[in-house]
Amino acid sequence: MKNRRFTRILAVAMLLMLFVTSSASAAMTNPNVGQGLYPGTSEAGAISVECSTMSVMNPILMTYSTEFSISRHVWDCLVKFDTENNVIPGAAESWESSEDGMVWTFKIREGGKWVNSKGEVIGDVTAKDFVFAFSELINPANAAEYYYFGTVFKNAQAYYDYVSGVEGAAEVKFEDVGIKALDDYTLELELENFLPYFLQYVKFEVMTPVYEPFYTEVGADKYGTSPETIAYNGPFYMTSWVLENSITTVKNPEWHDAANVNLEKINWVKFTDTNVKYNAFLAGEMDLIDITGEQRAMFEAEGFKPSFYEGGYSFYYWVNTTDTSDMRSVNLRRAVEAAFNRTQIIDTVFKNDNKVPPAFTYGITGVNTPTFADAVMAANGGEPLYSATADVEAAKTYLAAALEELGYSDASEIKLSIMTSEGTQNELLSQVIQEQLRVALGLNADIEILTITEWRARRNAKEFDICHGGWGPDYNDPMTDLDLFESTGGNNHTGYNKPEYDALLAQARLEVDMVAREQLFVQMELMLKEDAPFIPTYWRSEDFVVSEKMLEGYSRMPFVAYNFIGTVLAK
Repeated sequence: MKNRRFTRILAVAMLLMLFVTSSASAAMTNPNVGQGLYPGTSEAGAISVECSTMSVMNPILMTYSTEFSISRHVWDCLVKFDTENNVIPGAAESWESSEDGMVWTFKIREGGKWVNSKGEVIGDVTAKDFVFAFSELINPANAAEYYYFGTVFKNAQAYYDYVSGVEGAAEVKFEDVGIKALDDYTLELELENFLPYFLQYVKFEVMTPVYEPFYTEVGADKYGTSPETIAYNGPFYMTSWVLENSITTVKNPEWHDAANVNLEKINWVKFTDTNVKYNAFLAGEMDLIDITGEQRAMFEAEGFKPSFYEGGYSFYYWVNTTDTSDMRSVNLRRAVEAAFNRTQIIDTVFKNDNKVPPAFTYGITGVNTPTFADAVMAANGGEPLYSATADVEAAKTYLAAALEELGYSDASEIKLSIMTSEGTQNELLSQVIQEQLRVALGLNADIEILTITEWRARRNAKEFDICHGGWGPDYNDPMTDLDLFESTGGNNHTGYNKPEYDALLAQARLEVDMVAREQLFVQMELMLKEDAPFIPTYWRSEDFVVSEKMLEGYSRMPFVAYNFIGTVLAK
């Protein structure tokens, strides 16, 4: 037992050290102040920033990084990240763990308040708000895609299975789950298995507290559908929301550190057309936007210095592996993957520093290598799993096997549609993929362009053949990416169901030796490459520009995306 405890303590130390190393891209200070370029929006005390997705604002149901970015400004989890990704107190003012790291006790700060969309105080923040929120996260009736985040607690998965009506599941009541309010300001969390990254885990926004009286009054089906149907406990609160368009958040004077919040308002604005967005920034209507490679060159030609950000986002095509799609054929999936010319995709669509993905998992530190992807390549003979250019001969060989597998005599019988959400680059990417598949394989794929709300619904229902999406890390561990394809996972939108893969995940959850644990994750990466339930396209590198109005105190980093809580504006 003593050796096992020492191994766990060592694992924690290694993870914390690796996490600090991977996060060291520093908080942003605007390099353009003093150049007299692009002064930004004129509204005093306010900034306007790009936000690509804002269709769900119930933290229990969220899945998109930009929605999480808004949420961390309007809610406090137990802990937060500062602008350098250090763990700092949030709704909890302190915490401690048992010697073996299996039981954590959080002291909720007294004086925390819940406010409504008018800024009116409606209640106190207590430990009970976390108990209720976590119970709703693992409530099958909510169908939360991130429900599995709540199953790390003792008996939580067994409780979820029992409530879900899983055949043979033993009766487990919620009081048997390791989530307890010992008193109004003491929260005790007991884990099912050891988690070396637990503090990173509970900062994630699906672990947001929920004020039960307000939630019950509004109703589970309505909560989070408008500013008026949400209760807030963070540095800002929402005052307006135009679905698929914009959200406005204003400073919350009831927040515990409101004295150090300089911003009075943040306007979150969505754009689908990159040129409209570019012109809005030039006109002084926006303070921060992402830009294309072409736009980066245009800004640089004018003497402006765009900023650069790598958040660990891996982009790929989800593949419908169920019987409802021709992509159920593993050989067709391999044929499509081999037909991808990733260099052409990056050079034609993005024209920036996006990278050809050598593996799926991106932005995660390795145990004995700089990155986990390096460990994956080492296991693959030092070679990347995914090639920069198309392997047409291999693609044709796979296609021939796929035709036999599907019972077709000709490629023209294959039905394939590319589903994407609206947006200039998304549409161009679909067209490039469409042409690559036509040239390499003679496949005639259709393109479906949907709003993000429609796209999300179709993806979740597995009503597609392939659809473009992406995934960014929630914490610094390969599990954050690789549990995505667990057969029962709420974010597995492919229908991929492989007992051998699930068994590796289960083993990794129990393994405390960091090297052995990493090798289990490496096996998963290699298995995903072989089975192709998704097709990686690129690792995203984001260029963005910031007006000189935003002086300092903001950041864009892995595991956070946006942090404007401490932003200081130029006078």
